[in-house]
Amino acid sequence: MKDKNPVAEYPFTQAQLWQRCLDLQSALTRDAAALAGRGITAAHLTKLKADTAAFGEMEPDTVLVQEGAAVTEEKDAVVLALETSVQQVLSIIALQDEPRTARYKRFGVSSVTDLTEPKLHLAATMLVKQGRKYLAEYAEQGLTAAMLDAVAGHNEAFVEGLAERKEAENTRSGATRARLLFANGLYRQLVQLCAAGTSVWQLTDAAKAREYVVDPAAVAARPVPPKPAG
Repeated sequence: MKDKNPVAEYPFTQAQLWQRCLDLQSALTRDAAALAGRGITAAHLTKLKADTAAFGEMEPDTVLVQEGAAVTEEKDAVVLALETSVQQVLSIIALQDEPRTARYKRFGVSSVTDLTEPKLHLAATMLVKQGRKYLAEYAEQGLTAAMLDAVAGHNEAFVEGLAERKEAENTRSGATRARLLFANGLYRQLVQLCAAGTSVWQLTDAAKAREYVVDPAAVAARPVPPKPAG
């Protein structure tokens, strides 16, 4: 079954994971012959290098977030334009009819304040329909077909913006999930190769064995136990 909410298996950031895989490659190349005795083939090393390179080419989540923010900013501008054009028409209608009257209410909207996105779209649609129907009655107050066309145009752009934002959200979600799953796979390779390298050197060369620590920063941060009193 597809995991809908994958969890990061690695103990550091994705950037640190990528850097650790890069840093390990020189030791892997040097020790290829010794690692072969631990079941690590040339194909394993080639895959790590290829996957590390591919991971570095993936768009980080920060980029996707900013792309989504740009879409949201554009959507906010479209909403403001739509609300402004609707309010302009309503203010002209109010010059002749009080907002409490049936004549005013027949336009289907009395205010654009705090309307949800679906209600804003429906209100604008109804206003254009009714406005064109009763245009002649409000011509003297300044209502024009161009004003209603402007509402219709902004409303169309508003709907398109909603679709674009949803697409951007889906793209970001899918890309973030794919990157996390890829990172988990890369981390598993890192763990496997580090375990093999450690087994090669842990009894003969402490310096080389340290090159195969999965997370050197975490090891360096561990407190040094006090020496026993002698």
